[in-house]
Amino acid sequence: MTEYNLTYWRGTSFYINPTSRCTNNCLFCVRQFSDGVYGFNLELAEDPTPEELVNEIEKTWTDEFDDVAIVGFGEPTINIEGTLAAIRKIKDLSGVAVRMNTNGLALLIHPERDIPTELAAAGLDRIQISLNAPDPDTYLQLCQPSFGRMSYDSILEFTEKCKPLMRVEFSAVDIPGVDMDACKGIADRLGVEFRVRIFKGPDGKLEGILRTLTA
Repeated sequence: MTEYNLTYWRGTSFYINPTSRCTNNCLFCVRQFSDGVYGFNLELAEDPTPEELVNEIEKTWTDEFDDVAIVGFGEPTINIEGTLAAIRKIKDLSGVAVRMNTNGLALLIHPERDIPTELAAAGLDRIQISLNAPDPDTYLQLCQPSFGRMSYDSILEFTEKCKPLMRVEFSAVDIPGVDMDACKGIADRLGVEFRVRIFKGPDGKLEGILRTLTA
């Protein structure tokens, strides 16, 4: 049986991996060319239960960690119960701020729930939402969301709902041909922070992405 990791770390940063499922198939995602990062296998056979996640956090946490992120191999809000339990557990163990990386599609994944409020109530301090494109058409090409064209507007709505509850940051992977200034302009308009992320895949993969965007 292949061993996989529910938690992983690098230096003093501690990461939690609640799922390897995602509603997007982003062309630049590390999932396209690896089964993990930092020597950890993050490709899960199935989503862990909240109890399994909490148990693994208890086993691997040390007081040396000063940075915590819910950022695994998939979209954390798909396994929302595990994600909420993980946030609460970290808050029980330490005073370290907890951040989460998300594709921002929780309103479509859980239309019957108020996910921003639930995340804030669990103790989430900061959320990084992957915008990745300045418009719906580029987002469809680059991120290939299973929810289709409605995804982009839903990200913006989710962002607005998170703003009063926690620190919010947009991120975008710096792909040639994708207008980073325009992405930052959307962040400025919504009044949230913005961060450019570096593409970390092989050069050949980047060439394939560029062909897709210019087709």
